[in-house]
Amino acid sequence: MKRIRLWGLLWMSFFLELQDVAKSREDKYELIEGQTLEVDCPFNVQMYQSSQKEWQKLREGKEPLTLARTENNSGQTNQVQVGRYFLEDIPMEGLLLVRMTDLRQEDSGLYQCAIYQPPKEPLMLHHLVRLVVKKDPASDSNSTESVTEIPTVSPTTTKARSKLPISPSTVTQPWSTSTVSLSSPDLRVNSTHGTGVIRISPISIITMAVCGILTKSLVFTVLLVVTQRSFGL
Repeated sequence: MKRIRLWGLLWMSFFLELQDVAKSREDKYELIEGQTLEVDCPFNVQMYQSSQKEWQKLREGKEPLTLARTENNSGQTNQVQVGRYFLEDIPMEGLLLVRMTDLRQEDSGLYQCAIYQPPKEPLMLHHLVRLVVKKDPASDSNSTESVTEIPTVSPTTTKARSKLPISPSTVTQPWSTSTVSLSSPDLRVNSTHGTGVIRISPISIITMAVCGILTKSLVFTVLLVVTQRSFGL
């Protein structure tokens, strides 16, 4: 009897150690939004063939959240669907199939397959499942293309030009003067640029008048002689 009890304690401790090892191990799945998670959870056919199975999400500091649970069966395949969660219990193969569709980022977390055995706590069947759901990069690119970019015009600051003070300035331009001298008897003409002044001496005026009279007299005499000859006088 003592040996049987001892062996029973050894098997129990061994089983608990295996369960702790299974709990410490995680299978990680990294998927994108909209994809489907598929997990296979094997179980002992002899022990849990007719037991109800669960798909649970573990929450820190809280009891596991049951998302879906199979019904009692008599060794036949059992299927159940709750929203996006689908369970298929295949007792003949000792396998529980789990499927989560249309994944979302908030689905990320820690999950487990478990045996439902009230009033006892659920018994984990297989390794923990770490699910990481990432955002679809294609949706980001599409949303970026659908947004019309509005060019941003930086405000331009126009500074008023200060008026330069106009100081009165006096421009003095020297007048260049040139003197033209005409060499003629008693005749002298002085020309100054800017002030045209012609100075003639009285003697020159008298000389010019006399020359004019003599010239007229000479012309008149010549005409008179030509006229007389033409009339034969």
